[in-house]
Amino acid sequence: MRKMFRLGVIEESLESLDTLEVLKPFFFSQRVDEVQGDSSPVWHINEYHVPDAEITGLLAVLEQQIKQTWYAHAFDDEKLIVIFQRKSFYISRHKDETWNEMIAYGQSVGVEKHYLETIPLQV
Repeated sequence: MRKMFRLGVIEESLESLDTLEVLKPFFFSQRVDEVQGDSSPVWHINEYHVPDAEITGLLAVLEQQIKQTWYAHAFDDEKLIVIFQRKSFYISRHKDETWNEMIAYGQSVGVEKHYLETIPLQV
């Protein structure tokens, strides 16, 4: 059985919706959430199922397309990947010391700390 990552990307977090074309072959589902008080009050949250062999190439694309104060994340049975503008972190699925550098970087690009301390293992 091939290893798969579940990747979550909020469309409103992307600099260009053209990025969705790159992700399209891996599309699994979409849900729409209303987020009170956010600058983007409606989020289109897409879930992608990405084979392990493909994830690195997508990270490079997402690092160029994620807006500064946002992140995307992917996970499998063993690890969590948090993708920011210009940088990704492979960390433990459960919060431990591997999260410290990711949280510090996320704050440096404007992501609020409370979002970084509880990254969900769901999309």
